[in-house]
Amino acid sequence: MNLTELSASLNRQKGGFDRWAHSRLNAVESIRQKHQIDMKKANTEYEELKENQEKLVSEVEKLHTSIEEENEEAHALVQKLEAKQKSALLLPEEVNRLKDEVSLKVDLLQRRKDEASMAHSKTETKLQSLQKLSNLYGEKLGLHFVHTNSASGDASDNDNALRIGFTQIDRRNPEKKFWFDVRIMSDDTYSVQDVSPQVNGVKDLEKELNADQDFSKFVRKMRRKFKESV
Repeated sequence: MNLTELSASLNRQKGGFDRWAHSRLNAVESIRQKHQIDMKKANTEYEELKENQEKLVSEVEKLHTSIEEENEEAHALVQKLEAKQKSALLLPEEVNRLKDEVSLKVDLLQRRKDEASMAHSKTETKLQSLQKLSNLYGEKLGLHFVHTNSASGDASDNDNALRIGFTQIDRRNPEKKFWFDVRIMSDDTYSVQDVSPQVNGVKDLEKELNADQDFSKFVRKMRRKFKESV
């Protein structure tokens, strides 16, 4: 083979190689372009998936928060219901307690009324005794009883105050009046007040009267005090 033929053969082989290389390059370029398209599509899908994931996470968090709030509301309702049930159970007991308390207060009020009635009865008995004493000794000793108001002005005890007066004490003036006030106090004791004329030893006689409850003796001793003062 001469040089010309060799050169022609090489040129033919080079042309074939160039065509093959060009076809390979075209194939690689096509693959590269397809890869770029696929990557772009994959990136787009990834971003969409990422965005959807974030939305789902946000929705899950909101749902979780909502569930917690509903659980708290449900718990509060359960507690309220339990309190109502407990209150309903305690209500009959509270009503019974109030009934017992009212009953006790009614009994106490009735007891107070009975005590007041008894005290009034005792006072009336003493006043009647004083009146009998006045009727018994009135003419002989010049003794007389009249209802009067105490100098203290306590209206609640006015009905229990008596003025005990004497005449026939001063021989020079038989009609001269000697008197003192006796009050039956709220504690059912006697109190001697407003003695006229003033005499000594009245408080001692008052103590003796409250000790022995002998009113007749007390009146006689008071008359004796007046006679001693003349």
